[in-house]
Parts: sequence; structure tokens; C-alpha cells
Amino acid sequence: MTKFKCLLGAAIFCVAATSVIAQEVILDRIVAIVDGSPILYSEIQDKITKGPLVMVSEYPAEETAPPAERALQDAINFELVITKAREMEIDVLDDEVDAEIKMFLDSKNLTMEDLTKHLATQDTTILDYKTDFKDQMIFRRFQGRVINPLVKITDKDIETYYLKRSGSTSDLVELVLRQILISVAGNASEDIVEAKRKLSAEVHQKLLDGMAFAEAAKIYSDEEKARDNGGLMNPIKLKDLVGTIRTEVETLDIGQFTLPVRTSLGFHVFFLEEKRFAGSQEFQQQKRQLEFELRTLELQAQTRRWLQEQRQKTKVEIVKE
Repeated sequence: MTKFKCLLGAAIFCVAATSVIAQEVILDRIVAIVDGSPILYSEIQDKITKGPLVMVSEYPAEETAPPAERALQDAINFELVITKAREMEIDVLDDEVDAEIKMFLDSKNLTMEDLTKHLATQDTTILDYKTDFKDQMIFRRFQGRVINPLVKITDKDIETYYLKRSGSTSDLVELVLRQILISVAGNASEDIVEAKRKLSAEVHQKLLDGMAFAEAAKIYSDEEKARDNGGLMNPIKLKDLVGTIRTEVETLDIGQFTLPVRTSLGFHVFFLEEKRFAGSQEFQQQKRQLEFELRTLELQAQTRRWLQEQRQKTKVEIVKE
């Protein structure tokens, strides 16, 4: 008669004893311990072969890391989440799992029989599927209570995200500028041109020394309106500025000013009063999707920050072979 004895330690053994031989076979082993809770090698293999590879986060593994490393880090991170969820009494009842699965199947026009047949091809049981589904539901509830409140997305964030993706900044950015114009007549002598250049340099230095741009415009600009409006210009799109001016202006942050810029009219110093998104029909059509994408990215980032904090407070041991 054959007898079996299983031992739990750094590895799980099965000892088969007969009157003739005794043989030890390694069936499984512990690959990590999270605050006393073991993670088994078989769990990591299941995560790789059956998926999903990443359910929580692969942090701190890189995207280029081997699948086993990414799966291990995800398993560790899930253990951190599930431990915190228990502390917060976040749970999902079996009836809720069944209802959620039914809703999911209905949305795909599938039946439980269809699901069972599919799982059979994946060497997975309904019980395993429900367990994974429940884990996902617990994680979503945890995110909803702990991580989601940290996610803040503004219209400005969405506009910036769109500009980075579209690559058409010059078409969509509108600027409000102030300028000081030191005018130079087209037939001016070289001496006059040089005198005007020196004056523009002096004005620029006064600005560097702290003189308010609007005040400097009222005093030094040759534009008549500047005495009343401090050199304020009408809003203009970045793409509509001529090459020389655009080159100097597009790198400015709000509140900064350029060096003197020479044009056919004379010497200009420009001040960036405001930079705003001009909008487009395409942006309005994509805005909801853009917000969803940005919120997803921020949710992932906040989840990584939370995991980083938890790892600093929790004993995580990775067991080497």
C-alpha cells in the first residue's frame, strides 16, 4: 500500500513510500512571502499561462522584464492589495460574483454553457474563473475607495494631453502677447539703427532689473496704443506669427519676455501674457475618450505610488531557488 506525506516549507514535497523504494518529488515551491503569506511557483505559472499577466501592477518590474518576473511582482502587489482590502472589510459576496458574471456574459451574448466550454479549452474550471472574477471585483472596489479619490483630471490636463498626442501645437495654441516696439524707418542710417538697437537693449535690461513690462511699454514703445494698453496685442495663434518672432516666442513661459527681435518695423521685445488652448472640432469629438485615457494613466500612476508606499511598510521576501 502506498502512503503520501506532504511538507510545506521552501518547497512542497511528496514522499512516496513502498516496501522497496522511497522517492521525493518537488511538486511546488514558495517563491515569495508577503508579510507571512506565501506565494507559490504554481500560482506564477498559472498567471503566465492562463492570464491575465498583470491584474494589479507589475511594479517595480519593467515592461521588458521576463514574464515570470512581471507575474511575480503582480502577485506580490495583489497580496498587498488584498491584505489592505481585508483590513478595510472590502469583500464581494458569491451572489454578487454570479450576478456580475451573468451581466458580463449577457453583454457578449454568451451563456454559462458557452463559458464552461471555453474554460475547458483553457484547462480552467468555473470555480477558478469565479475566484479570479471575485479577485478582480475586490481590486476594483479597493481602487474605487482608495485610489480613485487621488485621481484629479482637469480640462487643462486633457488639452495638454491632446496637444502632445496631436503634434499640432501651432494650430491649436493661442497667445496673448504684449510688445515694446522701438521703430526703425526703412531708410534709416546705420547710426540710427545702432542707436535704436542700443535703446532696445537698455529697455531689455530694465525689464531684467524688475521693471513691469506694461509700464516699460507705456514709456518706451513707439506704438501709440501702448501708452493706454501697456503694449497689449490682440490674441494670435502661434502658427500665424512670422518665423523670427515665432522662434523667440514659442519657447516662452507665461510671464517671460524675449530678447530684442529685429524685423522690418524695428526692434521688438515680446512678453507672454497668456497661453491658451484654441480648441478644435476634432478635440471636442475626442475629449471624452481622451479624458478616459488620461484617467486610466493617472489611476495606474497612483496605484504604483500606493504600492511603493506599501512595500516600504511591509516585509516582502523573494525566495531564490
